[in-house]
Amino acid sequence: MKKILLAATAICLTSGPVLAADPDTGKELYDEVQIERTYQGEHRTDIDCETCHDTDFFTRNDRKATTYAKLEAMVEGCNTNLDVGWFPEDVADVAAYMNREFYQFTPAE
Repeated sequence: MKKILLAATAICLTSGPVLAADPDTGKELYDEVQIERTYQGEHRTDIDCETCHDTDFFTRNDRKATTYAKLEAMVEGCNTNLDVGWFPEDVADVAAYMNREFYQFTPAE
């Protein structure tokens, strides 16, 4: 019986809580990001998401994110390629915010 109890405890401790993505936290992260980059030949310390993407980018007909999974992958791509520094849960929150505001995919899509 002790072995079963120990195994169940180990599973609970290593699996961690499963939390839904928070779009309000995602909005804060989206609004606060500032990256130091060279943009259009000029070194800047204030690059943010909207430097490259105005909101029309997210709502155009030929957008590349056509499912929630693709949206989350694109947010992770920006995070990785621009070295934003978001953790996976931050990426999920930003994707949830963008989905709420612009895309309206169901998360299972």
